[in-house]
Amino acid sequence: MTRIHLLLVLLLATLAVPFAAGDTINLTLTNLPGVANIGKVDLDQVGAGQVQVTITANPGFSLKLQGGSVFFNTNVALTAGDIGPVTIIAGGNTFTGLSFKNFFTNLNRDGFGKFSIVLSNLIGGPKGITSASQISFMISANGLTVKDLELLNAQGHSWGVHFCAGGGTNCGPTSGFAVGGAVPEPGTLSLLGTGLVGLAGILRRRWVS
Repeated sequence: MTRIHLLLVLLLATLAVPFAAGDTINLTLTNLPGVANIGKVDLDQVGAGQVQVTITANPGFSLKLQGGSVFFNTNVALTAGDIGPVTIIAGGNTFTGLSFKNFFTNLNRDGFGKFSIVLSNLIGGPKGITSASQISFMISANGLTVKDLELLNAQGHSWGVHFCAGGGTNCGPTSGFAVGGAVPEPGTLSLLGTGLVGLAGILRRRWVS
């Protein structure tokens, strides 16, 4: 097999890989004085129209469950049935089969502006656990991509959570809201595109020579 044929095979193999993307949104801004950078939101394309959302609290913080909320912006018309099921990690243990009791659209969130989707009040978790180190769930909708979940509202915020100042499984008396802005790093699709451009350049040079 010649080098040109080998490169063509590599190019076709690259195109055959399912398109995937992943981005991280850092939750750097809060409504509590002197408190910042409480965690992150990871968005991963796991299938056609399916995006896995994983929200992780940094050490010293936790994510409020009962009475808590998760909010974001999207240009896709979602319903409550498109969200979940929800999994949490609390105290080093994993709990599955949870759900958000409330699903709101176009709701204001404490000084951070209006968000197109607000999920609140996780139910189904173990008794006595009111906060978690991680919350994850799937969003499924026809044609949904990671980019559809990275839109900014009028105040420049994309995702946000209700957090507790303090780690562990019991949300302390101090809690607040944290939000993130623009996505700071490129997604996998961009890296794939760069690789394809590079392969095309190599093929062109080989062809010309």
